[in-house]
Amino acid sequence: MRARGHLLFVTGLGVAMALSVAYGGSASAAEESAGQTAFTANKCSLCHSVSSAGIEATTKSEKMKGPDLKGKVAEVGIDWARKFVTKQIEKDGKKHGKEYKGTPEDLEQILTWLESQK
Repeated sequence: MRARGHLLFVTGLGVAMALSVAYGGSASAAEESAGQTAFTANKCSLCHSVSSAGIEATTKSEKMKGPDLKGKVAEVGIDWARKFVTKQIEKDGKKHGKEYKGTPEDLEQILTWLESQK
């Protein structure tokens, strides 16, 4: 990150946080934005809605549709959710429907953001 006049140039995943801090926002708002961005970029919204954020699942198949994740991670905890998404554990005898292909950093941002969606 480097400043040039009144403009701020940043690269990488810190864009949202750097802009938020530079313009008087909070780091937590930037982290939430990064989590929501990672949720969308990793195509979690194909199957899952997050009604508190106005995100609707895009799949037309009811069979493929997963639960609305509003409040779910806060309910089960980040550690449990991480293990479920990475298919280390099961829920009701089933593993997560899709293989998570994103980065570990994206997953942490997603789970932290989802935990705040109550």
